[in-house]
Amino acid sequence: MVDSLTPPPGRRGRGVQRGRSPSCAGRGRGGLMLGVVLLAASWPVYWQMAGLAGRVGFFGTWLGYVVLLDAVVLRRSGTSPLTRARWWYVGVFVLSVAFWWTYEGLDLLTGNWTYAPTAWDRSPAWALLYSLDFATVLPALFVTAELVSSLRRAGVARPVARSARIPGPVLRTLPAAVPLVVILLAVWPHETYPLLWLLLFLLLDPLNALAGRPSLLADISRGRWGTVVTLGAAALVCGFFWEMWNSSSAQVWVYHVPGLDGSAHLFAMPVVGYAGYIPFMWSAYATYQALRPVLRLPQLVV
Repeated sequence: MVDSLTPPPGRRGRGVQRGRSPSCAGRGRGGLMLGVVLLAASWPVYWQMAGLAGRVGFFGTWLGYVVLLDAVVLRRSGTSPLTRARWWYVGVFVLSVAFWWTYEGLDLLTGNWTYAPTAWDRSPAWALLYSLDFATVLPALFVTAELVSSLRRAGVARPVARSARIPGPVLRTLPAAVPLVVILLAVWPHETYPLLWLLLFLLLDPLNALAGRPSLLADISRGRWGTVVTLGAAALVCGFFWEMWNSSSAQVWVYHVPGLDGSAHLFAMPVVGYAGYIPFMWSAYATYQALRPVLRLPQLVV
């Protein structure tokens, strides 16, 4: 049985078949209009209002981004996550909430970001409304990755530098080292905080390789860098928009980045800090692939 987000038999390894039909183009126009309307309605609210309205504005802004990019992908490729599996967004939005709350928990060790103003955060609705915003993280990352993937020339074979496998003991050692990483984050947070963004990747990507699921380490061992680069580029695109929208919002997150606070910034983020979005995206991909069979989520096309 072919997964709804997996390229059809005979075309795997050459990308998803590209090409637009009139119906896809029409649906793409509807998505473009809906995305633009959501952005136009939500963006000003997010920038001008805090509290409940600001949180809803954040969600609407990023939902508009996701819908808009999905429509762009559809018009470029004749296919998109929403048109291939409409229920995909529900599952990924739910997974996204748990994914980002994991990072909120890890930040208790490092203290790299806080939210301001904080008075409203004492409201009983805080967790629910922030969860609504956290739900947009993975959908935004993955639809951006598919847009970046659509910019690559379809059907062009890329040479594989070598065919090899990472030894099983190495793959088993990396997840076993994760408790040590957590200890390092807790004991020396100012020196080791960059490891926070690699932690889930080190835990889950080797397990994905051992289980035969899609794995970036397995791809790299075979000289296949396409997915790694695509995910990295998508992470930087999302990072730019996260920081740009955060820069003028009424309720912002504030960074505390030892060693980089005095360096050049783009919006509130140190320029060097944008590199952290790349392993964050790899961790998101590894998390998705690890939980995809359990949650019955479709395969990603990146």
